[in-house]
Amino acid sequence: MHGATSILDTLWPRWAIEPLRLGRIPVFLAAVSFVFGILLARWNWTPIGCLLWLSACCVLVTWLALRYAPRVALWPALLLWLVAGMLCLELEPRAATASELSQYADRLSRQITAQVVRVQPLSAAAYAPETFDPEALEEESAPKHAKLLAVDLAVDSVEEVKPETSRMLPVKGGLRLYVQAADVTGLPRLHCGDRLAFAAQMRTAERYLDQGVWQYADYLGQQGIAATASIHATVLQPTPASHAGFTCMLHAWATWSAGRLQRVADSRGNRMLPTMLRLTQDDAGMLSAMLFGDRTLLDHRMRLAFERTGTFHVFVVAGMHLALLAAMIYMLLPRRLPEGGRVLITIGLTTIYALLTGFQPPVQRALTMTVVFLLTRWLSREPSTLNALGLAAVVVIAEAPHLIFEASLQMSLLVIIAIGGIAVPLLERTVQPYLRATQRLRLVQLDTGFPPRIAHFRVLLRMYGRPVGWILGAWARSLPAWIVRAALHLVELAFVSLVAEMVMALPMAVYFHRLTLFSVPLNLLCVPLLGMLMPTAIVAFLASLLSPWLAILPAAAASLLLHAMTKIAQRVSYAPAVDLRMPAPPVWAMLFALACWGGCLWLVRRRGRWVWLTAVLLPVAMLAVTWAYRAPLHQGQLEVTALDVGQGDSILLAAPHGATMLIDAGGQVGSTQPSNGGWDIGEEVVSPYLWSRGIRTLDVVALTHAHSDHMGGMAAVLRNFHPRELWVSVNAGSASFHRLLQQAREQGTIVRWLHAPDSLTWDGMHVQVLAPQASAPNGLGPINNDSLVMEIDYGRASVLLEGDAERQSEATMLSSSMVHPVTLLKVSHHGSLSSTTPELLQALHPGYAVISAGRHNRFGHPRMEILQRLQTAQVRTERTDLRGASTFLLRDDGSVTTD
Repeated sequence: MHGATSILDTLWPRWAIEPLRLGRIPVFLAAVSFVFGILLARWNWTPIGCLLWLSACCVLVTWLALRYAPRVALWPALLLWLVAGMLCLELEPRAATASELSQYADRLSRQITAQVVRVQPLSAAAYAPETFDPEALEEESAPKHAKLLAVDLAVDSVEEVKPETSRMLPVKGGLRLYVQAADVTGLPRLHCGDRLAFAAQMRTAERYLDQGVWQYADYLGQQGIAATASIHATVLQPTPASHAGFTCMLHAWATWSAGRLQRVADSRGNRMLPTMLRLTQDDAGMLSAMLFGDRTLLDHRMRLAFERTGTFHVFVVAGMHLALLAAMIYMLLPRRLPEGGRVLITIGLTTIYALLTGFQPPVQRALTMTVVFLLTRWLSREPSTLNALGLAAVVVIAEAPHLIFEASLQMSLLVIIAIGGIAVPLLERTVQPYLRATQRLRLVQLDTGFPPRIAHFRVLLRMYGRPVGWILGAWARSLPAWIVRAALHLVELAFVSLVAEMVMALPMAVYFHRLTLFSVPLNLLCVPLLGMLMPTAIVAFLASLLSPWLAILPAAAASLLLHAMTKIAQRVSYAPAVDLRMPAPPVWAMLFALACWGGCLWLVRRRGRWVWLTAVLLPVAMLAVTWAYRAPLHQGQLEVTALDVGQGDSILLAAPHGATMLIDAGGQVGSTQPSNGGWDIGEEVVSPYLWSRGIRTLDVVALTHAHSDHMGGMAAVLRNFHPRELWVSVNAGSASFHRLLQQAREQGTIVRWLHAPDSLTWDGMHVQVLAPQASAPNGLGPINNDSLVMEIDYGRASVLLEGDAERQSEATMLSSSMVHPVTLLKVSHHGSLSSTTPELLQALHPGYAVISAGRHNRFGHPRMEILQRLQTAQVRTERTDLRGASTFLLRDDGSVTTD
């Protein structure tokens, strides 16, 4: 029996379940302590001098414990790691909050000299948060079908403009330049290292000063970009670089690699293939995203389909892609090679692939963790998965401690904990023994090396194989074992996906406000397809280096797999309730989930029936994260918050008893579409703010009128918050307005048409409609005087919401004798001269006013005359372009608090 056991261990090296004893996983515990130290330093600043003294004390205590009391030495060592984490964050060089280039981003035309760092093609009709600034191009200068380049520049000098003179000053900083042309042939051929001299108006990226909103400016700052500008291609005259640096070479490799797949798609042989086997330009763009991380050519509709189904990770070249590639290389290498040789070859080839992707920071971190994990497993005398993962995490975090507060690293660590810390040990207790038992069935002597129930399972497989062999032939004797093995692999994949999904529910809710119900079954299909697609696409790429004709067959196979994956994602993305949106859970729920996961790490390594408590803790933790908690609103007060949506309107009303209403949802000025390509202010600004307030659903959504700066984000708000009612006034006759109404009806939202002098009750408060009249013209296109004007009374307090009503509408309201003094006025039409007449202001006599306007808007809103008019009337006025989201809390006694 001993001999059989030795043979068994040689054939199938086991991943033994590591008991969670403190002494066996010191590196993993050190990593946990190190992370907690960083978190503690972020929340509670401590002088560096104190940390140094504390470190010295911890070193002394640890040395004494190791010498005289080894059993307790782990605890001072963990304290030392905690202090090291605090010290690491405090000593990390602070990135400059603003480049010196920012002071010249004042929208004045200046001469600029710079060197090209990176070139990315864009489409004006496509949107990707990584590359497109929605405020970078003015509406009149950005035709719908314009071709664009996003060019990152390292600025050398900028013109200083003074009334008397101008001169070039040396200025350092990063500039993202959007180069526009009518067609592809008009775009200049720019390469990394080229020098440019041009005149442009620089600006800083738009910031929406609302709680919970992702800031594009911060994203640019992480890449060293301090300002943006736009320019026509005709004025650019690049000077080719004499030589390129290593960074330019990396970018050139990534661009060149993606271009090889485009050449295969353009080849004559590829165009002759059937549709399912043909590699299209969109397919090449998706493969470029999967293989090389170039998502600039990724179709927005396809991107959205994968996001809604929880499978967008297939386009993120980082941890999963490098892990798949490393695993594939390691398994394909001959087993006769020494273990060290296999590890080093795997590391070398994976590093080459990482360089081809452009070697972006997420890829660098993923490669570092992969290398450290492989080396640790190889060099350790007692291999421990948790220790290897802990050491890899410490190496990555120590290099840049601030990354622990970013979503990408947090999600990577949680996936590692979910799979390596929880799922794999559970599989070792359940599926893995049976999976190993399906191999080498003809070696009967191996049965004695298995536990009795597993040995019996092998006997049954041989027994069922004999009649199958009699019927189909000797080759079929292993058919039952193959079928069982495939089923067990499917169970294994399903289990890993389920555990990972339950753990990833927390970051998905916090950062993306999503619960993707179909992600587990879809990942069961997409991950195996990706496992086949990645090597097939790599073969197609390698063949394309020789000739596009040689790449046709592997490209056809890759296209077939890709089309299968995309068809599945597209079909499922249209299913009802496939993508539930939610606010982030409260802090106590997050801590409870972390405690549950810690308990799972401990339980799966215990003997006995306690291990099955993990089947309870994991769903309970997920339920705590996704539960529909009551939004923490201001009870007993009427809240009126004007959101910062740029040059547009969006007002949140929270009633004293908890009902919620959103009036308008912002949008791009002058656009004929609900959103500019893929940029949707309802999805990117309004919804994140509402989620940050803990709001999961809205009771009422009101649209004042059908102009795009009020209606542009409304479709996303309806889709994300499923309001019970939609209030509208005049039928604008526009296609986008009718699409909005159709969407509301399909969602089951009641559409209520309101006109003066309608009145109704909302959550115990009186709502009076002042405009428009029922006789207002319909079907003539949206105009400002269509605006739904409402007065909402709460005890002695009241608020008048005007939308964009102009003089004509205001005069009609005054003549109807329905205008009364109010507490708060939402100033009409962003403070334009066409509204807020002296007569209306005198009749309203408000104590407070709020103006919603965009910073640096080209209309000059709010106009100085209106501001002076409000000041003369002694109205305390807030502006969203200066203050951001502005909140007023109205009490029934008429008092007001601003927040």
